Amino acid sequence: MTTSRRDFLMSGALAGAAAPFAGVRLAPSWLSADSASLKKLVVIQIRGGWDYLNFLIQADHPVYQAARPNIGIPRTSTLQIEAGLDYYWHPALAPLKDLYDRGDLAIVNNIGYPNPNLSHFESEKKWYAGDPTVSVLQNGWLARYIQQGYTGTFPIPAIDIEGGLSAAFSGARVPVLTNIAQYAFQYDAATSADNTLEAALLRSNALLLRDPANPDLQHVASGIVDAVDSSALLQSVGAGYTPAVTYPNNSLANALQLAARYIIYDLPTEAYYTSTGGYDTHANEVVAAAPHTGTLANNLAAFAGALKAFLDDVAAQGHGNDVVVMVFSEFSRRLGQNGSLGTDHGHGGVAFLAGAPVNGGAYGNYPDLSAATTPYNNYYIPFNTLSTDFRSLYATVLERVFGVNHVPILGGTFPLLGAL
Repeated sequence: MTTSRRDFLMSGALAGAAAPFAGVRLAPSWLSADSASLKKLVVIQIRGGWDYLNFLIQADHPVYQAARPNIGIPRTSTLQIEAGLDYYWHPALAPLKDLYDRGDLAIVNNIGYPNPNLSHFESEKKWYAGDPTVSVLQNGWLARYIQQGYTGTFPIPAIDIEGGLSAAFSGARVPVLTNIAQYAFQYDAATSADNTLEAALLRSNALLLRDPANPDLQHVASGIVDAVDSSALLQSVGAGYTPAVTYPNNSLANALQLAARYIIYDLPTEAYYTSTGGYDTHANEVVAAAPHTGTLANNLAAFAGALKAFLDDVAAQGHGNDVVVMVFSEFSRRLGQNGSLGTDHGHGGVAFLAGAPVNGGAYGNYPDLSAATTPYNNYYIPFNTLSTDFRSLYATVLERVFGVNHVPILGGTFPLLGAL
């Protein structure tokens, strides 16, 4: 966020300035032409590496059955995706089935990158960078979009709804918050009876530079003003928001509900990022006597319920056509079960695009399990001609959601998916 992009914000006097935005949508005149025409991207990162093969399940395949005698999901427990596909939904994913059936969900099969890495840290770094060859992460792919592709005038092009800044934004200044009530300056009650006035004084003092030629002072002052302005704006916009649906009670749902508030109240922010974890299921992924239940099932139900509630909410409040959700995880699990009713780190994976603008369906190739070798618990889904390079997913989002050329941002040309 730079000083030149703050012109629309409260223009110097914050005393009482937050109140006009409370409970109302931003006037269309506040939107730049490009921001008004672009869709919003909501990224959900699944941390830990979710088990692709146990929630898009090739239940009838003899290799799947042999590789997972104790944790495999029986065909009778699954939900059909569509006629003609030989893999099925995990039963906990009924909300995703609903989205898929109405055409609002695209499955991106067998996604990954060349020379896959089994480390969470290293694999995440490659996804964050948008570069499978990166060794030291300096700029995240979304940071490069903000730096090179973002042409809007709004000073908050992205919001990270997490406990810390995602490395996808490395190199950019992005607000980070999990609870809007906490995204505010803390004042000493003994010295400040009026927090709004205190913020206005802080802001005005930052603008009164004693040495305008000093770049370090300029940087600090600019950061102070940006912090005051963005805090006031994010506290205020959408204060009257009421969800149109009942969200599940989990942290992902809370994050998506905050994104919905800003989207519904026309905040011109283009990208929202959040994450959920618990998918590193080395042990007790399933309940032994009922493999369709357990840790994975509980996590999938929480994720799917939160995603569907969010999309139903924005659709019910007139913004369904404005939002695309991208879901990914750093990798999947191995084909074979381990000795602890779990699965160990593997390669490959699955991603999703969701929302009304999505061309629903299944894209890419499901892994060829017949090519697997034993022992199955040492078999990794290979990155080969059946795979989808994750940069194609990013390229599709950059081109079809943000409307920018993906080549300079990703450093190469990648085929777009038909899902957008």
